Amino acid sequence: MNEQQRNELRAKAGDFKTYSLVLFAFGAFLYFGTVIPGAVETAKKPFALLAVAVCFAASLSCLRQAARYARRLEEEEERFEP
Repeated sequence: MNEQQRNELRAKAGDFKTYSLVLFAFGAFLYFGTVIPGAVETAKKPFALLAVAVCFAASLSCLRQAARYARRLEEEEERFEP
């Protein structure tokens, strides 16, 4: 693996960590909106909570993808160290 490919893996890992953080913050924002009385109609609350669950699931997925890229990068660097 050349240096350019390693830099791409580092960039992808960083990007997925950022995506995870943004999705988590957005999910938390939506959740707080459902907790505040009168902010969301009772009929729309299940849909809002479903959106929160989707955001948290996507956040975990992005975090796992970032860890996968970081692990792959670490394995490649170990292979070339004396």
